[in-house]
Amino acid sequence: MADEQEKQQAGQEQPAEDVKEQMAEEKAEETKPEEKEEKKTAKHKAAAKKDKAQEKLKVLEAEKEEYLTALQRERADFENYKKRNATLAASSFQNGVADTVMVILPILDNFERALAAECEDKAFLEGMTMIMRQLQDALKNLGVEEIKAEGQFDPELHNAVMQAEEEGFETNQIVEVLQKGYSLNGKVLRHSMVKVAK
Repeated sequence: MADEQEKQQAGQEQPAEDVKEQMAEEKAEETKPEEKEEKKTAKHKAAAKKDKAQEKLKVLEAEKEEYLTALQRERADFENYKKRNATLAASSFQNGVADTVMVILPILDNFERALAAECEDKAFLEGMTMIMRQLQDALKNLGVEEIKAEGQFDPELHNAVMQAEEEGFETNQIVEVLQKGYSLNGKVLRHSMVKVAK
């Protein structure tokens, strides 16, 4: 009898377990379409996120290229600016030197005239000669050179203020230098004032 009861209980338990499993399967079947929808929605969201991320990446790449190009342009502009400033500074210095030399040249002319005059005081004459030599050396150190006025007249270097018929000279040959001309680093500051033969 006890065996029968156990069998009946086991028989009753078995169907109850089957019922539970069946209910669980039904429940699983009911939730499967919902899960499928959720999974689909999650996939769509992930794909949308990926698309948005790729679009944002493209925008960022374009911005990066734009900024890189702008930076390269700025660097090139800055290099050009530095070169222009260096050139401007050099030309400003040269212009300043030229202006200063132009003020000093008449003083040099007067020194030469003073030394050409007769002077009995040899010590004074030597002192003046030394001062003039110092002035000439200072100008030479700045790049100032005397324009040679010998031979044929050159309108780029000389200024003919007089013409005269002179024996032993060809036409347009320099006869006399009335005022010396000077150049600064190859650029004419003052033309030589000359007398030429007809």
